[in-house]
Amino acid sequence: MEKEAILEIKNVSKAFGATKALSDINVVIYKGTVHALVGRNGAGKSTLVNAIAGVIHADTGEIIFDGKDISDLTLKERQDCGIRLVTQHASIVPNLDVAENIFLGLWPKKSGLVDWQQMHKHARAVMDEYGLAVETHEMLRNLTPVDQRKVNIIRALFGGGKFVILDEPTTSLSVEDRDNLFSFVQEQSSRGITFILISHYLEEVLKVSDDITVLRDGLCYPNMKAEASSHDKLASIIAGENVELVYRDENKVVSDDIMLEFKDLYALFVNSVSTKIKKGEIVGFVGFPGSGAREVCTALYGLHKIHSGTVTMEGKEIEINEAGDALKYGICYVPNDRHADGIVSIMPIYQNIGLSILKSKLANKAHILSEKMEVEIAEKAKDDLKIKLHSIMDPVSSLSGGNQQKVVLAKVLACDPKLLILDEPTIGIDIKSREEIIGLIKGMTEQGMSAIYITNDYDELLRIADRVVIFSNGYIIADVINENLNPEAIITLRDRKDEREVAV
Repeated sequence: MEKEAILEIKNVSKAFGATKALSDINVVIYKGTVHALVGRNGAGKSTLVNAIAGVIHADTGEIIFDGKDISDLTLKERQDCGIRLVTQHASIVPNLDVAENIFLGLWPKKSGLVDWQQMHKHARAVMDEYGLAVETHEMLRNLTPVDQRKVNIIRALFGGGKFVILDEPTTSLSVEDRDNLFSFVQEQSSRGITFILISHYLEEVLKVSDDITVLRDGLCYPNMKAEASSHDKLASIIAGENVELVYRDENKVVSDDIMLEFKDLYALFVNSVSTKIKKGEIVGFVGFPGSGAREVCTALYGLHKIHSGTVTMEGKEIEINEAGDALKYGICYVPNDRHADGIVSIMPIYQNIGLSILKSKLANKAHILSEKMEVEIAEKAKDDLKIKLHSIMDPVSSLSGGNQQKVVLAKVLACDPKLLILDEPTIGIDIKSREEIIGLIKGMTEQGMSAIYITNDYDELLRIADRVVIFSNGYIIADVINENLNPEAIITLRDRKDEREVAV
């Protein structure tokens, strides 16, 4: 049976000044399918979906939706047609309950007031229809991240959506939560809802989508069949060259010298944990939110108070009360949210890179800043990390996500770290930039730097980590050498109950 087209993009182009974001794009998207849209940061994905949704208007070309030319319609008019854009950061109101979020702007009224009883009754029916078993009175902030994203999608569908654009919906989700979310998406797809999926995770693209379109430098490689594609083939088309995944050396010999050790550490969500990080070692920290994995890292960087226990760096006991103390000892931290904690978007690139060394390398005895040195350090970082930019004087907001992440790395590497804590360092960036960053980290550890690596992508973790430490309820429940491990083994170990310090 021939599939029915719901969206046709015909010769669509869009330029921003001298930059050609889209060049004669032609794509057909079929009803009831999941259509993946992939490409490097800056390839034109956001421009294309914004043109579809009506956030921006294309310079040339036509957009046909359900047989109707919607090229000149406004954002609101396209929403009325059934097009919904669900952004990367779930647009929920955390302090409202589930029903209030679903009915946001559409609250049922009685005598001029919100009919709360009717709203919750209707919300329950909507939730049952879409298969989400949470209480309608529950505050959104209390839901799991995956259920928050489901509420976001349900709200789009409840408002009349039949064509939903999902922009990086699995950011920060665990492997199981990703599978859970995509089961939900595929269930809605089987009922006739059409999805565009934007994702940098090629494994999930191949697993969940029916068709795939690649954007590269404003050009389009449309309607490839997921079933006939492979990870390597897709990665090569995205990058325009062969992309080799970075792996730890199988014969790597880790030094016996200890870089950092903590004993009987107590902190926020951390209960008497102890481990050692050797020089040149990459150790993966794994655990659910609140398990202690991330909290140990933020405590070591001085973002949370260490209540008791000892921390030694290269055999010398140290005291960390704030981030400045950690930096002094060579402990640096790459946060998981670069926009909130990693960059100052309105500041120039070179000043962002210099932020971490204002009081050290860049200041003389009179505390006068050397802008010349700041520029030299930024220029070197640009070359070393292959940061693609027009000028280091440009604001960091002008860069793609992958290059912004490289600026965050450049900032911490300017401190010459002995221990680098990396919290989701490749989140939301394209495959080429991801492998460049992983390769950089691998190279730094080969020179003696140690690293703690946190990520929900266990495939990525196991490609780079020498050892994996697993946390649960504030305790270390497993400490395993990365020999023949796979993601399923990590999940099994992570989910063990009432275990302490299981060494393999």
